[in-house]
Amino acid sequence: MKLRRKIEDEVVIDMSPMIDMVFLLLIFFIVASAVVIVDPINIDIPSAIYAKVPEDETGRYKITVDSSGNMFVGPAADPVSIDELKELLSLEIDANIELKVVIRSDLMTKYEFNEKIMIACAEVGAMDMIFAVFEE
Repeated sequence: MKLRRKIEDEVVIDMSPMIDMVFLLLIFFIVASAVVIVDPINIDIPSAIYAKVPEDETGRYKITVDSSGNMFVGPAADPVSIDELKELLSLEIDANIELKVVIRSDLMTKYEFNEKIMIACAEVGAMDMIFAVFEE
């Protein structure tokens, strides 16, 4: 005796839950991905054994110094002089009396350039300064 089985109903895969999951994953990865900002000024930041990451890095006024002593303020790619730096700092101090400054200096930058920047910051009243370094 042969048993025959008839398959009358076709198997249908419901795609809507899979599409929902794909969209949820897409939204998750878009939101969770980090935005990478490319800095136009190429410098080699030094590393330090006792480097400490500041609690709040947001809102810092960025001054970048390359190995030849050229100073750049913010994301701009144009170098500024020490007098222009003082003017820009004084405008920022007028807007925010508690201005925080981060100095990103190249590994091969001479100390005299960093000293000029620190003196300029002190003359206009920016007393909260840190140097950008990598932790070892």
